[in-house]
Amino acid sequence: MTPLTSRVNQHDMGSHSGVLLNVWIYFNLISNTILLPLLVVVLLVSKRAKRHPTVINVCMTWILSGIFSLLLFYAGEYRPDTPEPRKSLCIAQTALLYGITPMWSVAILALVYHMVVISTGSEVSKPSMIGMLIAPYAVQLIFTIINLAISVSYPDLVTRHRRFFYCALKCDALANSMILFTFVMCIAIIALQIYLAIILRRNWTGMRKAGIPGGVDIQLLVRVLVFGVCILFGIAVNLVVLFDEHNLAPDMYAATIGTVIFFVFGSQPGVLHTVMFWRNDESQPRPATIYLPRERSWGISVDLVASPRDGSTFGDLMVRQPER
Repeated sequence: MTPLTSRVNQHDMGSHSGVLLNVWIYFNLISNTILLPLLVVVLLVSKRAKRHPTVINVCMTWILSGIFSLLLFYAGEYRPDTPEPRKSLCIAQTALLYGITPMWSVAILALVYHMVVISTGSEVSKPSMIGMLIAPYAVQLIFTIINLAISVSYPDLVTRHRRFFYCALKCDALANSMILFTFVMCIAIIALQIYLAIILRRNWTGMRKAGIPGGVDIQLLVRVLVFGVCILFGIAVNLVVLFDEHNLAPDMYAATIGTVIFFVFGSQPGVLHTVMFWRNDESQPRPATIYLPRERSWGISVDLVASPRDGSTFGDLMVRQPER
């Protein structure tokens, strides 16, 4: 079977190989292993920027992908003019990397599903939430174990030459299964996002008819739209390699998407308020907070990705006035 994931190598990039490698390393290093960990710390320790575990899970998957992608960089065996990396290092990297894209897709699917559930006024049960948080890493572990078993049995199939940016295993069946699994997850994500857009549209229409202003979080809509565009682009990238097996897009997409994740979640008001602590002014009155009903109607909470604050509920419609 013709491989679906044969991507660019040093011969295809020619004289630009060094520059492209540095760009790829830069995005993985700065966004995935520096900025995203800082964002996770803010989400975990800040009282104002509390976020749901599914959001942190998405960030964690990209942090892991950055670390796994940079194993050659950390070992000092990444330069174009260096010989083939140590076989043990190559096997370790390729085993860890093969489960990255499936792990990404499952983590994002869990996040979007959580947004859909909350938008309908329901809640995810604790066992289901635990399963949603564990699922991405379980998928990563399965692909890693399979890849490791094949790589150890056939070490000659593991080389950096096929990818240049990182070590990879020449196993078409495993590579195709990874692509197909990720593609199915992406389709499910897009289907849920379409359903979420329908719900948000219904919510907005209902609140407008009821004369309640500002009922739909515009920032949330922008973030959902950004995610939708990213997922659509990811599917397009995977379709490109079916026709152009030496295309650079899949590897560069995987490296740069962490930057998008950082800005999507890092630009939320709660995060910015925490980071820019010197601008906090507690003397200013806070705007009224609207809590909408649990029933399946047009009511939704203002921030679907935020964990409910202590003492707040999604019960009867209630408006909390600013404290004086």
